Amino acid sequence: MSITIRLGNPSDNPRIHDLISKITMPGPAELCFQRQPDFFIGAKVIGDEHVLAVAEDAERPEVLAGLTMISGRTLYINGQPRRVYYSGDTRVDPAYRRRGIAGQLFTEQKRHRSTEDLLQGVVIKGNTAPLDAAANMADGILFQYWVTHTIETSFLFVRKQTPRIPAGVTIRAATAADAPQMQAFQDREAPRRHGYPVYDFQKLMAGDPYYAGLRITDYALAWRGDTLIGMLAGWDQKAYKQTRVMGFKPVVQALRPLYNVYVGLVGGFKLPPVGGALNYLTLYNVLIANDDPAVFQALIDWMMAHQGQRYDALATAVVHGDPLVEVPRGYKRQKLLSENFWMSYGEDPRPGMDGRPLYAELGRL
Repeated sequence: MSITIRLGNPSDNPRIHDLISKITMPGPAELCFQRQPDFFIGAKVIGDEHVLAVAEDAERPEVLAGLTMISGRTLYINGQPRRVYYSGDTRVDPAYRRRGIAGQLFTEQKRHRSTEDLLQGVVIKGNTAPLDAAANMADGILFQYWVTHTIETSFLFVRKQTPRIPAGVTIRAATAADAPQMQAFQDREAPRRHGYPVYDFQKLMAGDPYYAGLRITDYALAWRGDTLIGMLAGWDQKAYKQTRVMGFKPVVQALRPLYNVYVGLVGGFKLPPVGGALNYLTLYNVLIANDDPAVFQALIDWMMAHQGQRYDALATAVVHGDPLVEVPRGYKRQKLLSENFWMSYGEDPRPGMDGRPLYAELGRL
């Protein structure tokens, strides 16, 4: 084995997909988080600049032994726009694990960042061992990280019901004519949370790759009279980002048809055949004036009654401690806990952050 680390490029796409397909989440249904057909389309949704490091084995040129990516995007920190670099998509071929490859990949990435940069990442709750292994190289500490928040992702099972809309509030789909008010609302409300992305609705409508597959008409807007008081979008990302079923335990395979009939009646994820993808819609750009839970619930209900009827579930993420965290808990759902961490090649960034809540944009993780 002779491992070489270099920067990746679009010609690596076939080998990237081969590597990703080898890394699955076990369970009754074996799942894989894929980026078909073009890894780099999904990369442009995560950020607008990238450092992709890949590991090659000279003895097996047909495969990649591993990869990791840092993506730059502009987020609000302390109420001000700041470049933040998201560290994600770290994958090591199971055949090459415990050989220090992740650390070598992060060493290459470090060459392209400074000690002043703020980095962010997300891991499944309690699963920081790979970070520890990558951070502690034989010749010293490569980087430091600090787990700060629990992120509660909810897959809200779609059902048919009349949206629960508070008195005096109306909800409708957005149009291009609403973009100026939406931008003003975004610019006012988003800085109230750390980590909220800086969005430009003119770029969205112009087809910027940062918003791939998203349209202004995918937004639901909540109004009180002529005042915009809440918004969110339903973002279908299946064209470049899938949770794919790679296999079933035998008993699940045998019962799958009956199970799908059952969840069709009571709500839940229908299990596609092997090779199929779970069918969910990601709730995106959630902004609620005064953090009013009734308005957030009304927008979820409205989305579920409209675009959501084509899906098994709506996916949303709220950080523990956020004023809106209880709203998704009121739905029949499937829950996944993960953790936000800040990462640095220099000093601990936490003392420089105030007490604002953290926002997690599920569609950009």
